[in-house]
Amino acid sequence: MKITDIIINSLWVLLSLINFINGAGFIYMGFKTKNNMWLLEGIVYEMPWILIIICGLLMPNVIVMLYLGTFAFVLQIISIIRSIWVDYKYIKFIHNNQKYLNE
Repeated sequence: MKITDIIINSLWVLLSLINFINGAGFIYMGFKTKNNMWLLEGIVYEMPWILIIICGLLMPNVIVMLYLGTFAFVLQIISIIRSIWVDYKYIKFIHNNQKYLNE
């Protein structure tokens, strides 16, 4: 596997750095590898942002938004660390399964 293949297949990690879509990389990767745990993990990382939007529109309460914001921030940090860790497993997976390399 060439270094360019590794870089291209690791670009999904950049999504974990962006607020509101930090779980999208895990969702993409879960669908691509048919790994339901990574898919579920991406949904969990997205839930606080969805709840912030819903609660902000329906009941703008400062205390609730503060708790949700803190929870979202903590999950953002966890998703960054976790995406780097999972990317290592993902690269090993596509290295062992060459059919996923060009998709």
